[in-house]
Amino acid sequence: MTSSLKSQNGVALYALMAANLVVFCAVLKGRALFAGDWIGAIHNLSQVLPAGVGLILTGILNAQLSPNAKSRIVFMRWRNPLPGCDAFTRYAHIDPRINVAALEKQYGPLPAEPRVQNATWYKLYKTIESEPAVVQAHRSFLFARDYCCIALMVLLVLGSIALVQMASIKIALLYVGCLIFQLLLAGQAARNHGRRFVSTVLAIKSSEH
Repeated sequence: MTSSLKSQNGVALYALMAANLVVFCAVLKGRALFAGDWIGAIHNLSQVLPAGVGLILTGILNAQLSPNAKSRIVFMRWRNPLPGCDAFTRYAHIDPRINVAALEKQYGPLPAEPRVQNATWYKLYKTIESEPAVVQAHRSFLFARDYCCIALMVLLVLGSIALVQMASIKIALLYVGCLIFQLLLAGQAARNHGRRFVSTVLAIKSSEH
């Protein structure tokens, strides 16, 4: 299921990477493009080659990261980074869709230890993983999580290249600032979707009779 959802997100993620490369090229060659010097801009496109190679490596590296590693990046914590680790002590109490009393009636005392929480939540998830609402929440989380990791790598790769290649340090710093903003937005989106994914499973399970 996870592999299938990740493959569905692949096209959109590569499109976002391509968009980052286009923006990098536009900033790098902005003066030539705005001045109408299209030939000069095209002639010097070799300067964009390192960025293109860097983005290809970024995609390959992102595919090598484990779910734990990606969750550490998204939730910014080393131990117990998976969103399911907070399923019962945190998310179950802040989502109005979840009936905590019903969960306790069906499954007994809810766990508090992070790893046990994640394991218990995962068991619940596996029983309804094909539910449309769960599939959509899972897919959204995987997309946002991967985008956050890619945004971090783009910041490191294209940000470094920009500081070296761009003639104006002010423009380079402004560009890096935009990459940081992209990373912050992607991270917040991934955390929100992670919480939504966990909560959706609990909401459905708590409504079962």
